[in-house]
Amino acid sequence: MSTGKLILYRKKNFNGLAVGMDVYINDKLRGKMMSGENKEFDLEPGTYKIRVQQNIKSGEQDVTIESGKTLNYSYYPSLLSLVSFISPLIGLGLLFLFRISLSLTALILLPGAITAIYLLTAGKTKYFLFTKEN
Repeated sequence: MSTGKLILYRKKNFNGLAVGMDVYINDKLRGKMMSGENKEFDLEPGTYKIRVQQNIKSGEQDVTIESGKTLNYSYYPSLLSLVSFISPLIGLGLLFLFRISLSLTALILLPGAITAIYLLTAGKTKYFLFTKEN
């Protein structure tokens, strides 16, 4: 039986730029990817769970490999990850630079805190999103 090919591409992004990301196929570590890198995997036909993980942040995608065919997927951080990163910076910047009230700062910090809690609990496998490429 002939194999199929899965090509993963890690889009360039400032989020975790210098940190390698582990790639798992069916929970087996298959390599590490740096920003802007792609990797090819020859796989037997079937369905696989692809997971990329950077520290506690991860993303998952189920893929079906067909004999003699190539699947291309890219992955990148979700917009929620940016909210959890930018919201505290804005809130603390406003607090210290413009001396706004602590209650207004808390309102700005709240979306980031809620997003961070979500990404660390129920959404921890949704930090990175996959897109099927042509």
